[in-house]
Amino acid sequence: MSKNDRPAFRFDTDLISLRSLVAIVDEGSFSNAANRVGRTQSAVSLQIARLEDRLQTKLFERTSRSIKQTPAGETLIAYARRIIELADEAALAVSAPAEQNYLRVGFAEYLVPQHLHNLLGRFRRAHPNCDLSLVLGSGAELLESLKDGDLDVVFAGPEADWGDVLWEERLVWTGMPNLTNNPKEPVELVLMHPPCSYRQIAFDALSRNNMFWKMSIDANSVHAVQSAIKAGLGISVLPLSAVHEDMPIMSDIMPELPKTSVASFVAKGEPHPLATRFIEYLVAGIESSGISETAA
Repeated sequence: MSKNDRPAFRFDTDLISLRSLVAIVDEGSFSNAANRVGRTQSAVSLQIARLEDRLQTKLFERTSRSIKQTPAGETLIAYARRIIELADEAALAVSAPAEQNYLRVGFAEYLVPQHLHNLLGRFRRAHPNCDLSLVLGSGAELLESLKDGDLDVVFAGPEADWGDVLWEERLVWTGMPNLTNNPKEPVELVLMHPPCSYRQIAFDALSRNNMFWKMSIDANSVHAVQSAIKAGLGISVLPLSAVHEDMPIMSDIMPELPKTSVASFVAKGEPHPLATRFIEYLVAGIESSGISETAA
């Protein structure tokens, strides 16, 4: 069948081109996308040109200063994400160990991404012989459980410095501030109990800017912090992935915050056979969400 006789509904392309397409949107430029997929900028540009030729439509509107998806581009990118996700899931399913495994995962509660349930579901479908145990808590407590042999892998923030850094993520101020023209009016804070590292980060940022504060809510969980924020009881510092759509982000009126890092910690000795696989799977899912910067 010649090219002209090919059915209009048949779309022949490769996963590398689709990954480049998604990377352009996530990274905001062809050059950054090329770094992400390990290609040259010219190669990525050629991939997109071939896609546009096959589909007989433009996918991006480009100027010297910006790049914007066309309606057709938005539609294709949504499908591309689903195709890539399914392809990666297929590769994991084919290469998954056949033996029964029980993987115990600890996740620092304030780092749990909103779509973690989707990631866990995909991992479980790709590894039907693996039973998962998920424990949420403070990073310090989870790391103690790991040392005691009660967990196989832990994902936590800057509580310890012996893990492998997986990605960096923005910390943001979220909530409805009670800021007034009176510089001595205290900012009402909603923070988790110590030793939450973001608690001290909030204190330090306010102190550097000579801003006063008081504790409005001293919470014992991220869920409690999120609920208090939605109720308008104060402001907090959270990773971007922990901020729900109905929680406002304050970027201009509050002090600048550092980034936070997420690290994986595995039990010493012989690691669980699926620990590394779970870590890689999670990083891929987080990277595709666009909320993080994967560590080099």
